[in-house]
Amino acid sequence: MRMRNCLLFVLLLNVVVFANDCNIRLLPAFTDSPEKQTLANVRDSLLSSLQAQDSSEVFRYVSVLKNSGYGERALDNYELLQIYLMMNQYDSALVTLVREHFRYINESYDNESGVCSNRAPYSAFDDELIAYANRTIHLTTEADFQKQLDRISDGATTQEYKDFTNLLKIILKNTRFNHISKRSDYYAGRPPNRDSFQQARFDGGSYTKEDFNDSHVFDSLIEKLIAFKNKYPESEFNPWIMKQVELKKDDRESDLKKRHYYYEFFYTGGIGGEFFISPLNGSYEWNVVLQIKRFILTANYGRDDDFIYDGWNFLLGVDVFENRFFKIVSFVGGSNPLMAGMQFEFRPWISELGREVPIGSYLSIKAKYVFKYGEKDRKADDNEKHSKHKFYLGVGFHIW
Repeated sequence: MRMRNCLLFVLLLNVVVFANDCNIRLLPAFTDSPEKQTLANVRDSLLSSLQAQDSSEVFRYVSVLKNSGYGERALDNYELLQIYLMMNQYDSALVTLVREHFRYINESYDNESGVCSNRAPYSAFDDELIAYANRTIHLTTEADFQKQLDRISDGATTQEYKDFTNLLKIILKNTRFNHISKRSDYYAGRPPNRDSFQQARFDGGSYTKEDFNDSHVFDSLIEKLIAFKNKYPESEFNPWIMKQVELKKDDRESDLKKRHYYYEFFYTGGIGGEFFISPLNGSYEWNVVLQIKRFILTANYGRDDDFIYDGWNFLLGVDVFENRFFKIVSFVGGSNPLMAGMQFEFRPWISELGREVPIGSYLSIKAKYVFKYGEKDRKADDNEKHSKHKFYLGVGFHIW
């Protein structure tokens, strides 16, 4: 037990080192070298031991590969995780999984240009060991990944490990592994060179629409993470826990901005369309609205039987007041008739901010008072100018 704890501590210590420095260097390719052939033979022996479920031989060959000087080019950590799961070594599987995910979220790998990256190296082999491991242990769908976490939770030797795995199932519920199997299965006609191939070890992890419908989803996750840290203050998993707390706080802030993005859009502008009708005499207006900061230019097309008015006018307005639900605009303009007034609007619906294109929109119900001064309708006895107080009700659709 003491030896196992020491090994687990060393593994998690590596995690902390990886978090502080992008120091996982790419190893040189060794295509068709004598060293590669030697390691290929070791991998074949490892496969035979796995098939025979000979635990001592399995981990002897794992040690040979891991200490070969070629690191993950000899046996990558995805394969190592599969081996632990095949041999029912659930504690070691959990530590390996957390180490890899910690490196992934901290971008602790080096890419080809020496820049920190979340792309992990893969083994340089295209052999039956890969095929056998992928047939036996499936991790590349969300459902399969969750099933393996269930196995780890059931087989873990301590309550701490069980609790942590159950937490992983929540935090990583939309996550799966990336992995290339045999070359013939990957990019038909364009197989990657496994001697130097790198790829993000994990995929998914994003939140679903249902998650975002829960306005407290991130608070709930943060509470669960902190509760684990408080329960197990000396846990080797706490560096991962605190990184997740940091990420969830960032996600919460980002989500709040997306939910309430319109606070930053008040008095800033946008475009829209409006339709108004007067309940008094049936006169109507169609408006195209362009707002720049507080200033609003409106192209107004309408008909009013009280005036010689059947065409376009232009109005200039000012955004006097605006909040989540209400907006007040004053305006003047027109020619015949001249117009001045106030417009009030209520917003019953505001869209979410587009995740691909940062654009929002809203619907509004409007009421408008207009003072008009201009020539009377042609059907009147005279065409002298007169004034009218007009009231309109309308609807609008606007884009921020």
